[in-house]
Amino acid sequence: MKGELLALIAALLWGIAPIFDKIVVSSGVSPYTANLIRAFGAITFLALAVVLFKQFDLSAFNGKNIVFLLIAGALGGGLAMVLYYVALKFTHASKVVPLTSIYPLFTVIFSAIALGESISPKVVVGTILIVVGVALVCGES
Repeated sequence: MKGELLALIAALLWGIAPIFDKIVVSSGVSPYTANLIRAFGAITFLALAVVLFKQFDLSAFNGKNIVFLLIAGALGGGLAMVLYYVALKFTHASKVVPLTSIYPLFTVIFSAIALGESISPKVVVGTILIVVGVALVCGES
């Protein structure tokens, strides 16, 4: 139950953040600058959290882990976020956010290819439902 509650709170926060993003990029701010400042906000919060909760432990890290996290940050926190901001600039947040929510489809595909994970019928059906739901939300009215 605790995990589900935390996930719902995260979803709530992810639902609120695009409102601020849309306001900023609609005012003419560069998507690159907006992403940089947003990342600074995340880094500031995370630095405080690491200190307050005493979670700074690099003992489990090796070069490969650090490189993988840097790649993930560049792809997800850098490039994808810039594309997200550019998309927000051109269309409604109520369409951009659901459309970006089809990422589980890509995660399922890439985890099967890169990690050799098996894909259960439930995962296939759930992923299809996500895509159908996004198509319904983002389709022409």
